[in-house]
Amino acid sequence: MLRRAGDLLTALLAFSLGSVLAWHYPLGQVAALALFLGASILAFYRLSWFLVILPALLPVIGLAPWTGWITFEEVDLLVLAMASGGYARALIAEGQAVSRRRSWLLAGFSFLMAVSILISMARGFSDAGGFDFGWFQGYDGPMNSIRIGKSFFLALLLVPLLRRLQRDTAQEAGRKLAWGMALGLGSASLAALWERLAFTDLLNFSSDYRSTALFWEMHVGGAALDGWLLLTVPFAIWGLRNARSALQHALAILLIVVAAYAALTTFSRGVYLALIVALPLLAWQTRRHASAAVVQPEQLAWGPLRWSIALLALGAMAFLVFPGGGYRGLMALLGCIAVALSMPMALRHITIAQLVAGTLVGVMLGALLVLMAGFIPKGAYLLYALICLSMLAVLHGFRAGLQGNQRIYCTAGFIALMLAAANVADHWGGSEALWGMIAALSVVVAVAARGIFATRPVWSGDLRWQATFMSSALAVCAVVAVFVGGGYMSERFSTSEQDLDGRFDHWTLSTSMLQTPLDVAFGKGLGRYPANYFFAIPDNKFPGTYQISRDEEGAFLSLVAPRHPISFGDAFRVSQRLAFNAQGPFEASVRLRAQAETSLQIEVCEKHLLYVAACAIGRANIKVGEEGWQSARIPLKGPLLNGGTWYAPRIKMFSLSVAKQSGAANIDEVILTGPDGESLLENGDFTNGMKRWFFSSDRDHMPWHAKNILVNVLFDQGCFGLSLFLMLTAGALWRLNMSEVRQYEFAPYFSASLIGFLIVGMFDSLIDAPRLALMFYILVFAAFMPNAFCCQGGKRPPLTQ
Repeated sequence: MLRRAGDLLTALLAFSLGSVLAWHYPLGQVAALALFLGASILAFYRLSWFLVILPALLPVIGLAPWTGWITFEEVDLLVLAMASGGYARALIAEGQAVSRRRSWLLAGFSFLMAVSILISMARGFSDAGGFDFGWFQGYDGPMNSIRIGKSFFLALLLVPLLRRLQRDTAQEAGRKLAWGMALGLGSASLAALWERLAFTDLLNFSSDYRSTALFWEMHVGGAALDGWLLLTVPFAIWGLRNARSALQHALAILLIVVAAYAALTTFSRGVYLALIVALPLLAWQTRRHASAAVVQPEQLAWGPLRWSIALLALGAMAFLVFPGGGYRGLMALLGCIAVALSMPMALRHITIAQLVAGTLVGVMLGALLVLMAGFIPKGAYLLYALICLSMLAVLHGFRAGLQGNQRIYCTAGFIALMLAAANVADHWGGSEALWGMIAALSVVVAVAARGIFATRPVWSGDLRWQATFMSSALAVCAVVAVFVGGGYMSERFSTSEQDLDGRFDHWTLSTSMLQTPLDVAFGKGLGRYPANYFFAIPDNKFPGTYQISRDEEGAFLSLVAPRHPISFGDAFRVSQRLAFNAQGPFEASVRLRAQAETSLQIEVCEKHLLYVAACAIGRANIKVGEEGWQSARIPLKGPLLNGGTWYAPRIKMFSLSVAKQSGAANIDEVILTGPDGESLLENGDFTNGMKRWFFSSDRDHMPWHAKNILVNVLFDQGCFGLSLFLMLTAGALWRLNMSEVRQYEFAPYFSASLIGFLIVGMFDSLIDAPRLALMFYILVFAAFMPNAFCCQGGKRPPLTQ
């Protein structure tokens, strides 16, 4: 009876909170309410679906740049809908036994952590001057304490529902969560791919454009995308290992390739380090966990040593080819490797005479075709593509093996392909590229010959294994391209020692802000880092700020510039997203005032979050000696913003910034018009605060983050909270790696996920991004629960030392 009363109260509370949030949603109250109600009904009937839906949608449903909401988010509505429907279902369910097993360790840790967060939330309110509710407060307001603290309680709200989902037969609950995490990786990676396609060239690794995907939390820097990638990558590996069909296998490989691209284009040394640690650890932990029902025995022949040798060899070959041959040379090399993988199966019984004959025919025929291709525009590429596709079709059409003269023809085709690949390199990069390609192709030929004449198979002939190998080869080539062809990544690694020293100085400054015994014990308060940092740093490092102020005439925006020299990328901006079809020319009108001479820069840019593609810009100068508000009309000069391609449209953003160092201005009645004279902005008079407005600091990131997850917890919650965070995290990792739980299928993937996340957290705060904190705490809580997702899937053979 008591449990049913608790379910009723929780369902009503979750539904009430969700309804209030939906009713105040800035982009449409009716639509938000309808979607919230629909999600609640879906959770009532199909709660387990949310194990897929929540992590899959989490990276792409943050719309703060459109709404102006920072404290509350769309994911809050999704979790509250899940809770309201789930608890309502539990209330009326009859005859469904709930596991009585409890994790008293989880109960104790979560209770104490909740107490710590509530104490720090109260201290945060006090530090902000008292609690003052507002829908659109920034990081310096008391609502930021709620923004930081809510993720823990939302995750805690789901714990009883996660326990009830253990009633799913066999491993379905665990599988759904794993697939949801993998899909979440896919949605984030596709967003990063769109971003690169829209705002920079797909293969441009020299510019300083770092992917942010749809993690708006990176508007003041941070590593939200980095942390999400490390949380989810292990589950993509699980998806690959557990694909049940060729289509699933192909999709899993495609997911990993796109995710690898997203990880590379973060240009984050923390991401690279975390992957280097987490993925080998995952491979070691799962070496006895492979299910024979899913993975064929021959796929298991390669251990870590063979894979390491193969990947190093691939890297060496790519290093030989890329400097001169570029991406065309790499693609030609990859095609040759793909063909070479299938040669042993086709030529397993070839004789020396057939091999010699085929080689001679291939040399003569290939040389003739190369000469003929020289008379055709782009003939080198056409010839290579024709031979490569023909060879792949023949090899996969005769997988049972070739007979007689067929082996001679196949050998001839392989040699001709090598010559065509060398011709591609020579055509593109001249002799430098040619010699590099010849060296790499020599390795390919030698390895293929080893595979053909070996008494036992050297590698698997299974198409799924070969597809996995080729995806690994593609990833290795991408890594080489980033480091060899991208000056930006090389520059970042060259300054690693200097940057690390800077981080240590930053962490020292961060901890020095805890000045009283209460600060040390319980922290300054949740979300109070930016506000306190502004007063602790030297004056010339102030990054700028904003505030919605009011006088007898109404609301207006107070905007303050950084106190260091301002380049285009260093400005502190307040922005609003525009419609995709806004092209220009644009004209802005604005009322403004200032106590000292300054200027206001007004921009409309093709811009996603931090980096611009093209802009139309104007300036309004504020004169000294004129009291009160001044009005200005400013035509914005620049190209028409066509919005990019149909498959990768560019977002448009209107921005305001004070262009003079240490300048300040009050701004009101902002109007932007296009050629038709209609206003393109909403809430231009700031009557509704920051509704539809959004701020960003494009390059000045240190003032907003502690840049270390432990330092962040220490600052927010003090030693009390830090000790609880460490015990909670260490307890989850101990359970996943040292207890009997490690024998279950999902435990290694949970462990690798948390470890990778924490390694990235060595260099960034991470849990100051609520979406990341929510999923992190869900995984931690699930690791503690008896018979939870990490413990499903049945026991595997015990790990051997």
